[in-house]
Amino acid sequence: MVLSKSPNLEGIAILIVEDVETSARFFEAALSRTNAKLYWANTGEKAINLFDSNPDIDLVILDLNLPEISGFDVLDHIRMRNKDIPVIVQSAYVLSGEHERSMEMGANFFLEKPVRLEVLFNTLNQCVVK
Repeated sequence: MVLSKSPNLEGIAILIVEDVETSARFFEAALSRTNAKLYWANTGEKAINLFDSNPDIDLVILDLNLPEISGFDVLDHIRMRNKDIPVIVQSAYVLSGEHERSMEMGANFFLEKPVRLEVLFNTLNQCVVK
């Protein structure tokens, strides 16, 4: 078994938008080892409020299927305010066209659920390497 080495994301603030508790626990366990500052939202409305009120956010991990406001609406809101911030979209509904739609709307990466730790860390490294 190969253990994935967690990236050092000290000084990076990440907004994680996830409404499913088991997925949120996965991200919490994975990202707690990275030294990143973490913001959490379990609805689209909370995500938008956190994004707008925390200009230090450097990266967004966004579930598309959220209560209240969809992840697509959150992505649209983020892109209207910041075209450059990396957005990693994640969803279990790959066959429904969510991958293509999210990329067309400005997502940088798409992760298929269940997200594998190695894939998450590789994607995070791509987002933060300048």
